[in-house]
Amino acid sequence: MSILPIVPIMPLGVINPITPTGPETAQGTLSSGDGAQKASADFAKFFSDALSQVDALQTKADSASLELATGQVQDLSEVMVALEKANLSLSLTVATRDKVLDAYNQIMRMQI
Repeated sequence: MSILPIVPIMPLGVINPITPTGPETAQGTLSSGDGAQKASADFAKFFSDALSQVDALQTKADSASLELATGQVQDLSEVMVALEKANLSLSLTVATRDKVLDAYNQIMRMQI
């Protein structure tokens, strides 16, 4: 019975130095107010986009169920998938709203 030798570890080569990327090294440094406004605008855009997607799914589900009722759609599975997508997106939106309100209420109950 023989034991195989361990393969030597190869050197990593030249390691690039770590360069700082914080706001103090940026060309045009932003004040804290500018960053907060940008983050607020990004969040507001993300939130409005998400709500518009939920609204689009609801509208698509409504039109699919109307087309099924009038006999324009032959495949029931397409309608059911549209309805379930709308239901899940609305459930997620309501759950997110509830979590945000709960977090807000907990912050308001904090003693300073």
